[in-house]
Amino acid sequence: MTRLDKESVGRRVAEVRSARGLSQEALADRLHVSRQTVSNWERGKTLVDVQSLATMADELGCPLSELLGEEQLQAAREGTEAARRELKIIYVVLALLWVPAIALDLTERVSGANMLWVWCALLVVCVPLAWRAWRLERDHDLRVTREVARFIETGELPAEDGRRRSHRVLGLVGVVAIFLIVDALLDAIF
Repeated sequence: MTRLDKESVGRRVAEVRSARGLSQEALADRLHVSRQTVSNWERGKTLVDVQSLATMADELGCPLSELLGEEQLQAAREGTEAARRELKIIYVVLALLWVPAIALDLTERVSGANMLWVWCALLVVCVPLAWRAWRLERDHDLRVTREVARFIETGELPAEDGRRRSHRVLGLVGVVAIFLIVDALLDAIF
C-alpha cells in the first residue's frame, strides 16, 4: 500500500513555491499561516491540510495535480481506501466484542462467579485493536489523507475540525451511556 508521503508533498510544495518566486514568508502570509508552518510542510515534518492545500493551489495558480504530483494523488486515493477497509474491520471486531462482554456480565450476575480472567482476556483483545486504529489514523495522517482524497474526487472541502471532534466525543459518550444503561438494566433484572 502506498500512502501520501509528507516528504514528497513537502518537496513538491517547495519546488512550486520557488518556481513561482515566492518566499516561505510570502506564501505563509497568503495562506494565513506562520512561516514555520510552511517550513514544516516543506521539510516533511507535517502534512499540509486539505484547506491549505486548496488555497495554496489557488494562490500559486496551479492545479492540485501539479502541486502534489500524480503519484501522490494516486497514493492518497489508495491510502484512503486501504485505511478505510482496515478501520472498518477493526471497528466491527470491537463492536462485536460487546456481545461477549454483555454475556460475561450476565454470567457473573447469575452464577456469582468471579470471571476476572475472562475480562482480562477481552481487554487483551480490545486494547491492541483500539491502539492500532488510533495509530493508523495518527501515524499515517489518515484524517488529512482522507480529506485530500475527498477533495480530489469531489472538490468538497472538509467541515470545521471542532464539529468533527465534538461528534467523536458525542459518539464515545453515547457508547459509554449505552453500556451503563445495559449494565443498570442487568442489575435491575438480576
